Amino acid sequence: MSFNVLNRKAHHWVSFALAAPLLVIICTGVLLQMKKHWAWVQPVEHRGTGTVPAITLDQVLASIIAGAPELGVTSWSDVDRLDVRPGRGVAKVTLKNRWEVQVDLGTGRLMQTAYRRSDLIESIHDGSIFLGDWTKLGLFLPAGVALLFLWVTGMWMVWVPFIGKRRRHKMAHRRAAVVALLLGGAAVAAVAAQSLKVVPVLGHWEHSTDKGEPVVIADATKWRAEASPVGFPLATVPGVSFSNGTLRVKFKLIAGEGDQIAGLAFNVTPKHEYFFARYNTKDGNVAIWQFVNGERVRLTEGKEHVQLPLNTWHDLEVTVSGRRVTAVVNGKLRLTHELPVAVQGGVGFWTKRESVTAFKAFSVDPKGTPTPQR
Repeated sequence: MSFNVLNRKAHHWVSFALAAPLLVIICTGVLLQMKKHWAWVQPVEHRGTGTVPAITLDQVLASIIAGAPELGVTSWSDVDRLDVRPGRGVAKVTLKNRWEVQVDLGTGRLMQTAYRRSDLIESIHDGSIFLGDWTKLGLFLPAGVALLFLWVTGMWMVWVPFIGKRRRHKMAHRRAAVVALLLGGAAVAAVAAQSLKVVPVLGHWEHSTDKGEPVVIADATKWRAEASPVGFPLATVPGVSFSNGTLRVKFKLIAGEGDQIAGLAFNVTPKHEYFFARYNTKDGNVAIWQFVNGERVRLTEGKEHVQLPLNTWHDLEVTVSGRRVTAVVNGKLRLTHELPVAVQGGVGFWTKRESVTAFKAFSVDPKGTPTPQR
């Protein structure tokens, strides 16, 4: 399995597994960001008189007992903590019942009593409210580390395609040279390509030669079609009605903005609905899809992932027996699936809107019924 595929899978499953604790961390984090600006979270801090404390701690406690008897404070045992701020002339006393009392350090005057929720939100934020350090260190800390992991893997998934796109732009002239080479020898191709004809259904398709062999190229760089309900380049092989047997073709992945892809279409109907087996570099696997009612439907995909090199010929083979279809790439990537209907229709080559892909050495054996091309 390639690193990019493994990275996407890890990103997906870690996100799913930690959705609940991460949601708690995010929501409570938003509330804590507002604690200085929202009295519901944390009481507004008042300013007392002077900057030098003029009362003792015992006077602070006495002010609370006398000024707010409804809080039930009788001794220091009812106090959770004391926050003395001389610069603002205030002592903020947090009680164990989560109430906060603010006392003027200059006069001992009780300035405010209010319920303080920020400490409760903080204990929810770090998970300690549930099972103490068990959830704080055993669940919420790993969730925070996992969030960092998701950030790193997410940046990787953004950064790698960005770098790849820049690299492809820098090598555009090289790709153009490769395509020009494949399209070269037009005079020879006009004769040699007679043995491999296709009927374009959608996209830009050209005949050429490769070392004297006839080649068909789907060239996205020359396709300027607008969005179409049939959104994928397709070219059919004329005169072939296929039901059982084996389809074989060699393909070369040349270029593509998103990914590079090649496929064999079969059971092609007059409405241009069909099945197709494909390989692409994005997933690095073989998959079987159905194109019906203007939409793609993935029927199954292989679990093995291999990144095939560009500008190299590879083998794609599709074998149909009744409703069972087997797709094989380079004799290694293999996938078998039971189709919803029996096969009886045309065949052709398939790719995607942004790809530049070449096909050659197409054959049908033994139960396809090719008609000699003229």
